[in-house]
Amino acid sequence: MGRVLVVGTTGQLGTATIRKLQARGASIRALTRSPERSAHFAQAGIELALGDLTDRESLIRACAGISAVLATANAAVPSRPSDTFEAVDRQGYRNLIEAAQRGRVKRFIYTSALISKYQHLSPLLQSKRDTEELLAASGLDHAIFRAGVFMDVAFAMVGSTIPIRNSEAATVLRPFAFGNRHFERIKDSIPEKHTAMIPGDGTIRHGFICIEDVAEFLATAAFSGPSGILTLGGLGALTLEDIVRLFERLLGISLRIKRTPAIVFRLAAAIMQPFSPAGANLMALNYIAAVEDSPADDGAAAAFGIRLTSAEAFLRAKYAMAECL
Repeated sequence: MGRVLVVGTTGQLGTATIRKLQARGASIRALTRSPERSAHFAQAGIELALGDLTDRESLIRACAGISAVLATANAAVPSRPSDTFEAVDRQGYRNLIEAAQRGRVKRFIYTSALISKYQHLSPLLQSKRDTEELLAASGLDHAIFRAGVFMDVAFAMVGSTIPIRNSEAATVLRPFAFGNRHFERIKDSIPEKHTAMIPGDGTIRHGFICIEDVAEFLATAAFSGPSGILTLGGLGALTLEDIVRLFERLLGISLRIKRTPAIVFRLAAAIMQPFSPAGANLMALNYIAAVEDSPADDGAAAAFGIRLTSAEAFLRAKYAMAECL
């Protein structure tokens, strides 16, 4: 078992992936630009590599002696102004792929996103398609995971902190002012106002998948499993109305549903684009999720020997954690 480089270590998925690798006894190197924010990994015996996707030389150093790269980083929820889609998701991944080639990395695992007919609205999705093409032409053995809608994010945005209880580096709490303000407004909507927030009409179906399961795929793929492009979805396709019903059963309350028309998100994306590309991208992703179905698991779980978590099991486990606090 060789050494694995994890890129995106301060995010929720990157953190969960490191925990999965630790459980396997893997030798891990974590790319970080902030040793302070990654001190808990160093204390656990994980090697830290100071670097950044925008710094080619740091990536060359980080890839030296590495057998597999697991890449989860993106600029969707930026923590600094220089974290743009062009700098991180385009040029940054070009830098990382070139560094992996130079370091003779045996396997490259990339976290991508589902194909959408509306992906032209999202610079993140466009960038991911570009990176997929670079990997296909790189000569590196690789697995590209096109992940579906994350339970941890989508369920929290319905109006509850239950889905992020006991989560390390929760995505919805990352230091991005636009996202933080929005979540602060709606995070207690279910328990305090008995109101659930839904983008669109609530009838679109998604194969919701939890971040822990995606991390399991990534950690497994570092050492075994098929190569190429794989779609990650959950157990069955559900609507957000289905998720609201799950919250009702868990909490023993009736919930009113407040729907935001999908067009509102598309208009917001267009309006925000000139002054907040990251905020506009989030609005575009909300629009896409509100108008376009996403698939459930189509065999990837069986191919990697992974047992998926159902939406109900995910929420019940998170609710049990909340009750213990």
